[in-house]
Amino acid sequence: MKPQASIGVPALVLSALLLEFTGAIPLFATGTGVSSPLLFYASLHLPAAVIVALTLFRLFPKTYQEPAPATAVTLFAIACFIPFLGIPGMLTGLVTGLYTPRKERPEAFNTVSIPDLPYKPLNVNPHPLFGSSGLAGVIQNAPDPDKRVRAVMATRQLRDKDAIPILRIALRDPVDDVRLLAYSLLDGKEQKINERIKQLSDELESARERIAGQLHEQLAAQYWELAYLGLATGDVLDHVLGEALHHIEAAERILADDAGLLFQKGRILLRLHRLDEAEHALLKAFAQGMSEVDVNPYLAEVAYLRRNWGQVREFLSALDPLARSEPPISLIANYWTTAP
Repeated sequence: MKPQASIGVPALVLSALLLEFTGAIPLFATGTGVSSPLLFYASLHLPAAVIVALTLFRLFPKTYQEPAPATAVTLFAIACFIPFLGIPGMLTGLVTGLYTPRKERPEAFNTVSIPDLPYKPLNVNPHPLFGSSGLAGVIQNAPDPDKRVRAVMATRQLRDKDAIPILRIALRDPVDDVRLLAYSLLDGKEQKINERIKQLSDELESARERIAGQLHEQLAAQYWELAYLGLATGDVLDHVLGEALHHIEAAERILADDAGLLFQKGRILLRLHRLDEAEHALLKAFAQGMSEVDVNPYLAEVAYLRRNWGQVREFLSALDPLARSEPPISLIANYWTTAP
């Protein structure tokens, strides 16, 4: 902010300069009739210094005037003890500085604070490679409980398959808020599937023929979802897989041989470690039109569980190169197809 000049300041400045130059004339000129030029100069220089000191003090902003006595004395001393050049130099330098402040140069860099983990990611990749493991790292290692809570909240933007393992890690957190939030999110996912199972079961009671077959197929898919997402473990997992197999076989009896049903049956049987039956269902699904991109990874898993390494490589090598390059099968396929 520029200082506000009071009325009469220009007149005071001009009078001080006039006194200064008038007193200096006898020092440099002869024939002025002044018997003692130095005493004459001092008699005019001192009041000029006082006028300049008080005038500049009045021009200063309030913050520059403190402490007032010391500031005024300093201005007077500069004007008084630098003859000839002190007064015009102070007026030129200080008034110029007060009324034309230096402009601040724009900084090349801006300092910003590190943002917290957002509740909702700015960009969500439909196939995240590092996001889920990053959240798991925050939950396992971040010392701040608030950051771990935000990481748990961020799992809502992930696919259930990626989010559920992270939430299970959060269930072991030492802070109650983190554990309870993770449990609430897991319970919500499981409750949603169970509600869908109940709805489909109610509809199945009055359904007939093909509609009943489709409902059995949907029920099998919901039970499989509980197992696939890891929401069921131990004895509950065995029960869930048994129910899924029961409904898929019921759908088979009504809808006959269907590639999708056979493929789903093969996955359920594989999870139950009934390898021969799983292989038969998967091969039959392939014969009915299911693509090798879907079937071969599971057939390779059957071969792996049998410790038949040659068949593992055979099934994975048969995949289309484009399919082998996409996660999550890419790392496994590349290992088995390039290993010596």
